[in-house]
Amino acid sequence: MKNGIRLMLVMSVLAAGGHAGMARADDDYGCRIVICLGNPSSNGGPWAPSTCGPAMDHLMDDLRHGRGWPQCKDSDMTVRQNNTPYDPCPAGTTAAAAGAWVAEGQRKAGARPYSGMGGFGLVGTPKPSVADLNSGYAYYGPQACVGSQVGAYQVYGDPSVDASAVGWRNARDGGGYDGDPVTVTVYDHIVWQQPQSPNAVDVYEAGQFQTRIHY
Repeated sequence: MKNGIRLMLVMSVLAAGGHAGMARADDDYGCRIVICLGNPSSNGGPWAPSTCGPAMDHLMDDLRHGRGWPQCKDSDMTVRQNNTPYDPCPAGTTAAAAGAWVAEGQRKAGARPYSGMGGFGLVGTPKPSVADLNSGYAYYGPQACVGSQVGAYQVYGDPSVDASAVGWRNARDGGGYDGDPVTVTVYDHIVWQQPQSPNAVDVYEAGQFQTRIHY
């Protein structure tokens, strides 16, 4: 019921173009933020309405300058500081471990889950989650939000290059492939998230997570 009332309030504010409904919110900056955060994504989200843009810009400026989150009397909205450059993974996916090599694809008919690279039909090339290929540091590259695991395989050297290009080494201590073995885990689907500012707050309403705001 409370969510329904809040949604009706949001819609009335937006439909009024910032007249009677928003005039009341102007008296309480914190309550205006509550109203704007309640704007559903199907209606453009917190920043879309012209009546909410200035208030949300004000909020971002406050957070960047350490002025904290505005309060709204009788609101059940709470916030928690969160230092991460990524948003929560979409429903049905989980964040892969930092540095883990992952690939999207399906297991070929008759192939076993760990039958080698040839047992999978891959979409694109394998990539490491979070780690940047150029710098090697965490929190630079995209984060992989992975679905269901369908199998895994090992390669020697860089998993992102053609496995046939990895050279065989003839040495006194015995032959072998160049590079160390790397495990690539294959998932039925992967959503890649680009890193944002690591300064973030998580917004909750009645104890339920609503959104994450980076500033």
